[in-house]
Amino acid sequence: MSISSGWYFLLTAVVLIGTQATMAQVILVRELLVVFYGNELCLGVILGTWLFGVALGAGLGAKVISGCQSKQTLFLYLLLALCLMLPGQVVAIRLLRFIIHVPYGQHISILALLLSSPLIIMPFSFVVGFVFPFSAHVFKGFTRGAATDIGAVYILESLGSLLGGVVFTFALAPRASSFYAMALLDSVILTNLLLLSIFMVGTRLRLRWMSLLLSGIFLSVALWLIVSGDIRDVEDFFIRKRWESLNPGIELMASADTRYQNIALGKEAGQYSVYASGQHAFSFPNPYEYGPIAHLVMLEHPAPKRVLLIGGGVGGLLSEMLKYPLEELHYVELDPKLLGITRPYLPEEEKRALEDARVKVFYLDGRHFVKESRGRYRYDIILIHMPDPSTASLNRFYTLEFFKEAKALLEPQGVLVTSVSSAVAYIGEMVGNYTGSIYQTLKEVFPYVVVTPGQTNYYLASSAPDTVTTDIPTLTSRYKERGVQSDYFSEHHLFTYLQPEQVRFIERRLQDRKDTPLNTDSRPVTYFFNLLLWEQFAGGQLMPVLHAMSRVKLWYFFVALGAFLLVRLLMCSVPACLARRPDLYSTTQGRTLHTRQRRFNCLLAIATTGFAGIVLEIILIFSFQNVYGYIYERIGLIVALFMMGLALGGYLSNTVVLKGQRDCSRVLMWIVLGVVSYSLMLVPILRWFPATMSGSEALFMFLVVIPGLLTGMEFPIASKLYMEEAAGPLPTKAAEMGFTAGILDSVDHAGAFVGAILVGIVLLPVLGVEGACWVAGALNGVSFVLLLTQTVQGPRG
Repeated sequence: MSISSGWYFLLTAVVLIGTQATMAQVILVRELLVVFYGNELCLGVILGTWLFGVALGAGLGAKVISGCQSKQTLFLYLLLALCLMLPGQVVAIRLLRFIIHVPYGQHISILALLLSSPLIIMPFSFVVGFVFPFSAHVFKGFTRGAATDIGAVYILESLGSLLGGVVFTFALAPRASSFYAMALLDSVILTNLLLLSIFMVGTRLRLRWMSLLLSGIFLSVALWLIVSGDIRDVEDFFIRKRWESLNPGIELMASADTRYQNIALGKEAGQYSVYASGQHAFSFPNPYEYGPIAHLVMLEHPAPKRVLLIGGGVGGLLSEMLKYPLEELHYVELDPKLLGITRPYLPEEEKRALEDARVKVFYLDGRHFVKESRGRYRYDIILIHMPDPSTASLNRFYTLEFFKEAKALLEPQGVLVTSVSSAVAYIGEMVGNYTGSIYQTLKEVFPYVVVTPGQTNYYLASSAPDTVTTDIPTLTSRYKERGVQSDYFSEHHLFTYLQPEQVRFIERRLQDRKDTPLNTDSRPVTYFFNLLLWEQFAGGQLMPVLHAMSRVKLWYFFVALGAFLLVRLLMCSVPACLARRPDLYSTTQGRTLHTRQRRFNCLLAIATTGFAGIVLEIILIFSFQNVYGYIYERIGLIVALFMMGLALGGYLSNTVVLKGQRDCSRVLMWIVLGVVSYSLMLVPILRWFPATMSGSEALFMFLVVIPGLLTGMEFPIASKLYMEEAAGPLPTKAAEMGFTAGILDSVDHAGAFVGAILVGIVLLPVLGVEGACWVAGALNGVSFVLLLTQTVQGPRG
């Protein structure tokens, strides 16, 4: 390599691998959230599939590199492949519903999600993993040791990931489409690759010129698309294709990616429909549906003066509610672009309602608004007009904690109203669990709860007797006393919505479900029950598996981990037993077995920390959404901060520990103990987190850095420990730098893959945040005990 320029472009290339990997993760997550109707279940599956691809690629790379003759040349072509693969995967995601033949209006089943994710996620992540051992090889000699060379590559990739998350969050996400962001990123990478192909020596001239030619061609194409503006046409074409797969026959009027979500506006037969991250939010004009709802809600209070409406106000609710003698109506909408996109198409009546002096619009997360409003506002009615809790984000408005927060804003006779989809004449086990969890959670907060029957159940809750009611004469009397006139409602509608037999039927069914668990922030059971309904409506291939998972208990994990630990401790005692029988076993055999045990413990520590790292990261993403209400834009920043922790941890290991010649086994043991401690401490930290304090978001982001820091500290230490053991009495291929880098990277991501899948499907929905943290802590506790045993036995047993 040319000392002055070659190393510089190589450093930049490795940093850009991390940048590209993080931006690819964020772009793929955002794209898949739209296709999967905003359901965060796909977050765990996506990250899990991504990590599995990296693990598979790194493991295969470790096998291939030792027999590869042109390592530097292959490194160049792998960088080129990364530039071409990401746009193709985004196209595949937008066409996914066409590819797997999902009918209009039907959710993609969980099985289809699991089967399709490897095809649309793994190609890119596989190459990211495969290139890691080659990156370590071309960096040979960069520092004073092989382990620190691996650590340097790890640090540079992590710094690149930090850069990618920050750039995407603050520069690209608010302004650029997915294809524009990819074209811009590819232009930077291809420019550096072009220069690297010129200055890299040690490769065949013909192959370098081929890399140079291909980089130049693709760079010209990317720059042409950006400069000419044709990239917008490419983006629009595939947006419309995605729309056709989601809503065929509906004309797409507008589509925009905002900091909170993807918003799309469609038109059919004179009616407009708004979709948030692919999920139907509301339609307008729709006064014949929303008008009766508005009147039913307003009649539940004897004399409402102040109303809080959270979500979905422009479909017809606002204009009808304002026909009552209100003093104030506070309307909370998360995304200002939602009203910006819909306002030009709204009926004049709805436009006047938004401009009414009694209406004040707050562009905030509804949950955050409720937290902040305690002591500032009091309401007679709070109407939560949100879609069903089909995502973790929406589930926050149906939890015990939220109902308590909302109750604090109500007057003594105040009424809280919420709703979920249900069944008209039959309440089976799944629908009963789903609707019953809402009912039982409300009953925990409000002594008086009544429910309306029908396709949608409206839950009317109050702390005062004789306020909420389904008694038709009482509601008719209230309506006539107020003298309200409406083209969309009369007192006769009450007989349609509140048929006495159906009212008694639904209340009996819900009251009988007293054993249904409560829906809480830390254990979102209603979200899981909705997931079961989703899978049933989508075909139900995994229903037996999901039902089995719903019965999983925390102690199952403890028993399994205890059994595994016992077996490993017995195996660790074998070398000592062999040492006592020199007549049967040679010293070399005993040492070889002991070395294998130590290497296994090293790999296990990397795997369990990878598991805990991704579990804690997803828990923090989930908790951030619970506290602040949006994750669509901040996902990039959270990933970036986690990567910053990785880079900082790797740097500390390289400079402080490795160069200080400390006992790596002991250091690894204490880091694993740190992972155990943080996993268990996170539960009370999140429970008592001061969300309303100034600067709390920055404090929350600090929590994200810590698991990354602990994970990053392990990698260089484990690299040195693994190579030292491999170079013991019988040196093996494991002592090679590229092989070690690939194996450790593979094991790290394999552990993270298992963690991502489990936390998304089982740990969070079934065991909750507390259970997930306990599992992560217990798993690393096993690694700690094995490392402690290893330390007590001594370096060579």
